[in-house]
Order: sequence, then C-alpha cells, then structure tokens
Amino acid sequence: MRDIRKREDSKTARAARRPLDQSVGYELGRAFRRLNRHVAAAVRQHGISAAQVNILLTLWARGPTPIGELQELLAFSSSAFTGALDRMESAGLLRRVPSPRDRRSFLVEPASWPGARRLEVIDALVAAEDEFLADLTRAERVQLLELLRKIDGEQEQG
Repeated sequence: MRDIRKREDSKTARAARRPLDQSVGYELGRAFRRLNRHVAAAVRQHGISAAQVNILLTLWARGPTPIGELQELLAFSSSAFTGALDRMESAGLLRRVPSPRDRRSFLVEPASWPGARRLEVIDALVAAEDEFLADLTRAERVQLLELLRKIDGEQEQG
C-alpha cells in the first residue's frame, strides 16, 4: 500500500511541476521578483525602493503626470499605487498638485532632485540591470525588450 501511495505522490508531484516547467508566466514572475530585489539593493543607498525608483524615473522623464495615467503606465493596482504615492509624498519625494486643466483631478510631480543625484540613481539602476542581465547577449536583450513590449501592447488592446 505504501508503494502505491509513493508512486501516486510521485506522479502528483511530477504533474504539478510539469506546468511550471512550461509556464512563461511563472518564469516571468520569478525573473521580476529577482530583478526587483536586485534593483532594491542598488537604490537602497539613495533612500528609495524599487517601486519608488520606477515612479521617479517615469516622472523625471514625463514631468507632472495625471495620477490615473501614471498608475496605468506603471501597471500598479489602485491600492498599491495610492499607498506608494502616500509614502513618497510623506518622504518628500513627490507631491500631488491640482491639474490646471481639470479642477477635479491631480497631477503627480517629482520633488526637486539635483541633477547629479538623479544621475547617481539612474547609474545605480542601469548597473543593477546590467548585472542582472549579464548572461544575455546584446541581441538577446534587444529581443527580450521587444517581446516584453509586444506582450504589453497585446495586454492594452485585449
């Protein structure tokens, strides 16, 4: 009886693993979490988190951005995004300002950061990403970026 149970347990374990071996979503999730830890360690010395650096980079590139648009760009859930903005505003990293075009909405704008400090953060982020992707060739990185953008585009249309 024990041998039968062992075989059944072994079959169940193999069957449970099989979908993970072929799951793009599983591997993407694992890669994201590992990259996120890598980035978090790189930007920690600047007093910000991995999520905060992505918000700041977007704001530095785009300037003041409507809250909903920023949330959609970064693919945050509403509650996670609101909490992140609250913490960043409390830390003096950004501020919410009334929209000059619509009295009912707000824009998010980054707090003033000296250019040299911004470059240090960006350099830390680029170095962390380069280290994380070190096993990929330049062509593989380009292909990965194209594929991720393709997936993102499909998600927005679907």
